[in-house]
Amino acid sequence: TPLRFKSAGSKWWQKPLALYQGKQLPAELIILQGELGAGEHGVWLNSRGLKSGVEDLITSGQKGLKTRRVPLPAFVSTILKHLYEKANVKKGCPDLVIWNITTKSMRLVEVKCRDWDRPTHEQLLFIQAADSIGIGAKIVEWEFEKAPSDIG
Repeated sequence: TPLRFKSAGSKWWQKPLALYQGKQLPAELIILQGELGAGEHGVWLNSRGLKSGVEDLITSGQKGLKTRRVPLPAFVSTILKHLYEKANVKKGCPDLVIWNITTKSMRLVEVKCRDWDRPTHEQLLFIQAADSIGIGAKIVEWEFEKAPSDIG
């Protein structure tokens, strides 16, 4: 069963935004908040970089929204680089990278809207490479709530 979000009726960088705790956020950041366990930190890798990721979107005056990026711990960057090499891909890392700095563990979450998005071949190879070395990886599906006029 996919997670359901209420549409904010707007987009940010081609990403549809959902309403969450009074904010407009992409599904990736909402799911990140729900995935974090005790002692965990995480980011949305909205680009292919291995140095930092998006922790939140913040209101930026009249310009709308901007990202609040945080650096990835060195061990996370090292593991991601290894996974790219192991999977033999240049793209495909799941959207969310979650880690525990104390235990030096990490896991990955790919976020897909079932209405228009499917895992790519590269993403499946990356997830397979992660699983092969004991790094948990999963796909979480989401969708917008259907308005009564959309049903039937």
